[in-house]
Amino acid sequence: MRHWLVKTEPDAFSLDDLRRESPALWDGVRNYQARNFLREMQLGDVVLIQHSSCKLPAVVGLAVVSELALPDPTASDPEHKGFDPRQVADIDADKPPRWVAPRLSYLRPLRTTLPIARLKARPELADSRLVRRARLSVMPLSESEAACIASLAGDTLLP
Repeated sequence: MRHWLVKTEPDAFSLDDLRRESPALWDGVRNYQARNFLREMQLGDVVLIQHSSCKLPAVVGLAVVSELALPDPTASDPEHKGFDPRQVADIDADKPPRWVAPRLSYLRPLRTTLPIARLKARPELADSRLVRRARLSVMPLSESEAACIASLAGDTLLP
C-alpha cells in the first residue's frame, strides 16, 4: 500500500463533498506529472486530502483508492473548463487517454486538521514533495512522510 496527497479547493470540491458523493472520480487534473501519479495509484492506497487555495490550507482527511484511473470524462466534455480536444483525438485513435481520474472513497476526517505551514516547518518533511513541489496537486508520500503526518494528526493512516 502506498500513500498519496491530493489537493482540492474546498469551494470546488471539499472533503465533505467527497463524503456525500463517495465514491467519486478525482477528475480535472491537468498537470502531466500529477497525471502520471494518478496512473500509479493502486486499489487500497490511502490518500490524504488537502484543502488548498483557501483561508487555511491544510490536510483535512483520508480517502482510499477504490477504482484505478479511468479516462477523465471532463477532458472530453466541451462544456467543461478542463476540456482538452487532444483527449478526444487520443480516444478516437485508440491511444491511451491523455487525462485520467481514479475513483476515491471517503474514509474520515483526520483527528486534527494539519495546516500546511505546520507541515512545512517539520524537518522530517523538508525533502518532501509537499515542501519542495508545493504546487503539485497529486503526489506520493514516503512511508516516513505519511507516518510523520499521521503522528502530527494524532491519527493512523490505516483505512
